[in-house]
This record gives sequence, structure tokens and C-alpha cells, in this order.
Amino acid sequence: MTPPGESAHGDDVNKTAADIDKVTSAAEKKNSHIEKIESNAWDEDEVPELHLRTWIALAAMMLLQFVQLLSLQGPSAVWIQMGLWAVTVAGIVIGYRPPKRHTRYSDLSFAQKLGRTDFIGGAFLASGLTLLLTGLVLGGNQFPWSSARVIALLAVGAVLLVGFGLWEWKGTDSGIFHHDFFRGNRAMAQSFALCLLLMFLEGVLFFSVVVFYPILTATLYESDPLLVVLRGQPNFMGAALSALVWGWISTRFRTIRELLSAGFLLVAAGVIGLATLQPDSGTVAIGMVTLTGIGTASPLIFIITAVQLATPSHLIATATGVTTSVRAIGAAVFIAIYDAALTTGLSKKLPAYVAEAATKAGLPKTSIPAFIAAIASGEASTLATIPGASPAIIGAGVAAFKQAFADSIRLVYIITAPFGILAAVASLFLTDFRKTMNYKVDAPVEDLHRARGPVEEHS
Repeated sequence: MTPPGESAHGDDVNKTAADIDKVTSAAEKKNSHIEKIESNAWDEDEVPELHLRTWIALAAMMLLQFVQLLSLQGPSAVWIQMGLWAVTVAGIVIGYRPPKRHTRYSDLSFAQKLGRTDFIGGAFLASGLTLLLTGLVLGGNQFPWSSARVIALLAVGAVLLVGFGLWEWKGTDSGIFHHDFFRGNRAMAQSFALCLLLMFLEGVLFFSVVVFYPILTATLYESDPLLVVLRGQPNFMGAALSALVWGWISTRFRTIRELLSAGFLLVAAGVIGLATLQPDSGTVAIGMVTLTGIGTASPLIFIITAVQLATPSHLIATATGVTTSVRAIGAAVFIAIYDAALTTGLSKKLPAYVAEAATKAGLPKTSIPAFIAAIASGEASTLATIPGASPAIIGAGVAAFKQAFADSIRLVYIITAPFGILAAVASLFLTDFRKTMNYKVDAPVEDLHRARGPVEEHS
């Protein structure tokens, strides 16, 4: 017979052991869930099937394509725009409900998360880019390139960017360029680095079209703002529709690099076409911008896909953010370069072309400076008041201005085209992602479940 004291002590021990088991089980369950997310451990036979609410969110975001068109309709369309924005917001709120994720950072306090933020690297990057871009914008515009102000801005900006690189390399291992990006599988690390280059080049290519094509259209082909936007829609619609085709081909054949290279070649071909435009080739312009849109969909899809396949699962969000930031940096730097090239070209070609055309048409030499100034500023009412400026002379001057603009803006696309070819070649050096292109999802938009019907076998 067990003494009463020993029985009570045994009950306490058993209760303590049971409590320890519960705590251990909960911890193991949580760690298992974290590992399931961070180690890419979803069953590859679990085919993600989108719920209706996710399709609602996607459809709502597609409505934003029409807001740009309506913005040019004047005050009468303001309420329609507001309605579209409201529907879009409601669709995202209703449809975008990703499951709660538990990661290694979930239990950190707000202060601890701030402590892990790379403020020093951010300060180097932001200040360096700001000064560099300011110098690029001011050079050749407000100040000559030889100006001490411009040189100082460019030099200090470059030094700060070098400082950013040194800080990310030697100063921290968990900054903006987390060192885990480049550890582990060497082929994947190299592919991630190459993806950053490719996204930089994509920004160089894409924004040469999206920023300067509307300017080209408004100057050479259309004066109605609505028609200017309509002529640019083939670029966006071509990208939206071809994205479905690019995605299907990639899924069917489990490939990225070949399709990525093909997309960059299409963009390069479209950009080369834009570099050949003349004031009377408006139809060709629409075809070329459509071609660039079809090509652009490929890198926009596949670079992000490659990045998320090549990086550790717990750094997917960071890797994606770094990649899109690199794109923005490429766009910002080269928009300034393109603007400088266009401005420099116009400053030389416009006076020469217009003066020659006006002189041949019979405009007195004394009226040429005022005529050039009026043509450059687009002041049609002023042109009629210039002595000796007949309708025929004005027409000749306008035609010369358009030719000068076409010859100047083609410099933008001449600069851009080689980057498309470089990106197409570089894409072929990505690793083969066939083994990791499956239905394992690290950060699902929805809870995964088996789709209806048999799972398709990939050969």
C-alpha cells in the first residue's frame, strides 16, 4: 500500500510531466508550421485552387487599367473614377485574405523589429541616389555638365553609393542585401544576383517606353489627351494578355530562362522599331509599342518567379522588395539620362531644323529667332503675329520641329536597345529551375487544398 504522501507527490510529478508535454507539443507544432513555411515543405501534389474571393481581388485590380483613360475626360469623369477606385478597394478588402503566417520574426516586439532594420544602408542608398539623380537632372539643363555644382552632386552621390556597397558587404550581414541570399546553393545564389541585374535592365527598358512614348505620341501624332492615352494602351493590354500565354508555356514546360530571353528580345525589337519612327509613321508606332508590351510581360513574371525560387523561403519578401527596388533604381537613373539625351538633342537640332525650313520657305532672317521660340513653346497664336510668317511658312516650321523631335527622341531608344539584347543573353545564364518549379508554395495567398480532378503529371 502506497503512503498518502508518496501518492500526492506522484500526482504532482505526473501533472508537471503532462504540462511539460503540452508545452513541448505546442512548441513542436509551432516550429513544424514555421519549418513548413520556411523550408518549402508543402506537398507538391497540393494544387492551389483559387477561391472566388481571390478572383474578385484580381478582377478589382484590373479595373485600374481604366482609371488612366477616365482621368483625361475632365471633371465629368471624376465621379466614375471615384467609383472605380471604390470598387477596387472593396474587391481587394473582400478578396485578398491570405492565411496568417508564423515565421521566426512573429514573436519579436516592434522595437526588436526596428532594431533589425537596416537604417544605415537605407540612408547611404537614399542620399546617394538623391544626389546622383539631382546631378543628372540639372546637368545640361539649368547648369552645364562642366559646372562645379553638377560635378559635386554626381561625385558625392557616387561616393555615397560606394559607401552603401561597402556597408552591405562588410558592415552588416542582415541588411538590405542579406548575406543569406548568397549562401548555400551556389547556382541559386548566382541566379539571384543575375536576377537583380535583369530587373535593373527591365526597368531601363520598360520606362523608356512608358515615360517617353506618350511624349513622342503627343508631339508627333496626336494632340487630344484621350487619344494619346489610347495609343499607349496596346502596350499595357499586350502585356496583360500575353502574360497568360507566357505563364501557361512556363507551367507546361517548366522553364523560365528561355522564355525570359525571348521576352527581352521582343522588347529589344520593339525598342529598335521605336528608334526608327518618323513623323508620318504613327501606325508603325502602335505596332512597336504593342510588341514591347508583349515582351515586357515575360520579365515582369519570370524575374520575380526566379527570385522567389532562388532565395531562402524566410527571405522571400525581402528578396522581392530588393528586386523591385533595383528596378526602380534603374528606372530613376535612366529616366534622368534619357531626359538629358533628349534635351541635348533638341537644343541642337530644333533651332537648326526650324531655321533651315523657315528660311527655305521665305521667312525673313530677322524673324527667325522669334519664330523658333514660338515653335519650341507651342504658342500657335504668337506664330501668326511674327512678321513674314505665312501659313505655309508656319507649316514648314511645324514639320521641321516634328522632324527635330523625332531625330532627338530616337536617341532615347538607341541608348535603350543594347540593354535589351544584353538582358536576353544574360537570361540564358540562369540556372535550370525545373526541379523547384512545382506546387510547393512558401507564402500562399490561400490555404492550400487539392483541386478537383486528378493532378496533372509533368514530364
